[in-house]
Amino acid sequence: MSRFPAIPRRRWHHIYRFYAWRVFSQMSFMGAIWILYLLHRGYSIAEIGLAEAAFHLAPILLELPSGSFADLAGRRWSLVVSSTLILLGTIFLFSAATLPVVLIAMFLTGGSYSFRSGADQAFLYDALTTEQKSRYGRVFGRLLSVGYLISGVSTWIGAMLSERSYAIPLACSGFFAVCGILLAFGLDEPARERHYSGRKGIRAHVDDVHALLRTRPAVALMLAVGAVFWGSLTVAELYVQAVFSDRGLSNGQIGLLVGSMFLAIAAGTTIGGQLRGSFAWQWPVLAVTTGAGVVLIGLESVVLAIAAFVLAQFASGVVETRMSAWYNAQLPSAQRATVLSIESWLFSCLMIVLFPLGGWLAQRSGWSVLYLICGLTGALTSLAVIVLRKQPTSRMSLSACLNHLPRERRGHVGTIWSCPLQSVSPAATRLLNAAHQSRSPPRPVRGFVG
Repeated sequence: MSRFPAIPRRRWHHIYRFYAWRVFSQMSFMGAIWILYLLHRGYSIAEIGLAEAAFHLAPILLELPSGSFADLAGRRWSLVVSSTLILLGTIFLFSAATLPVVLIAMFLTGGSYSFRSGADQAFLYDALTTEQKSRYGRVFGRLLSVGYLISGVSTWIGAMLSERSYAIPLACSGFFAVCGILLAFGLDEPARERHYSGRKGIRAHVDDVHALLRTRPAVALMLAVGAVFWGSLTVAELYVQAVFSDRGLSNGQIGLLVGSMFLAIAAGTTIGGQLRGSFAWQWPVLAVTTGAGVVLIGLESVVLAIAAFVLAQFASGVVETRMSAWYNAQLPSAQRATVLSIESWLFSCLMIVLFPLGGWLAQRSGWSVLYLICGLTGALTSLAVIVLRKQPTSRMSLSACLNHLPRERRGHVGTIWSCPLQSVSPAATRLLNAAHQSRSPPRPVRGFVG
């Protein structure tokens, strides 16, 4: 007899199908050559800059609505929409007949990330069993590692295929987008609590998210801090090709460097998945390490700059896994995708400003100044540890939880579930269970408790 309890075949099929979707969604055949492709089609650097702005405009407009869509309509449908937008963006980019067509293509591609971000993490977390949720960081870390490896390999393959024709990597992108759509359609939505539907549901859902963040100031702070951290790091990553090109590296050498970036991030996510302990103590070490690596990229020594670049990417991989595990441990299932979308929305807002500002600063003062500012900004986010360490651990009473809800909705039993039940007293939890069961048939509370 097996020492382990039997796991239904349907559950494993369900999880593996999601893993396959995740792998196909990470295919990035145009990731390293889309700028070269647009230059080949006759567009100027200024017009390509507008295309990059259109990409970041999509998350600003769609990030929060897409998060609510995932929480209310279902994470599966959010993943379907994400893959569909990738397919449409690829079709428009293949045409690239005029600048508006290119802007639409980039907007659709940016929108695909909005419908994916938060929804994929929330889907995976809800799909795991109670026992598996305790190992979410390890599972998600391995998944991120595989994703980054696939992104690196597909980026290199796309660049090689483009030497024959840009149509080949574009066709590959479209093919895997169709595969993603089919896989997402076949997913089963994990069982979880739902209390709203329709237009009133969206408004109620947003109110619940607001109430939740008021009870979780550490989460609200980390959403803003995370946006600043990833913004400063992304600016450094976007300009690194120009930095090493100015220092005499060939395109092939730069391509190898970008490939090492994905390997470093993959290694970081693997290590991050194995880490245990308090995120409040780990965050300052990781933030300072990443920031120091970014600062050292501005050095004139190419060898030291490359080593610093790889170090920063490795540390960022650890941050990505640990931060994701911390968020999921803090958030109830019903609002998880929406809350996780807030950080991405703030990040996109920052990038609209930071990307052109970084280019202006580099032209005016040089690369070393730009990387010094980016690195110091990332390192200063470590100060968030002050709030993380003071995060209250005492349990919240039922009345205190209700006081954070809008007055007109305190009488609606369903809305009480928006309070993080991890912080509600045992007596209050029993009262909530009794009241909830008197209104509707019993439902599992897994994902809301513990």
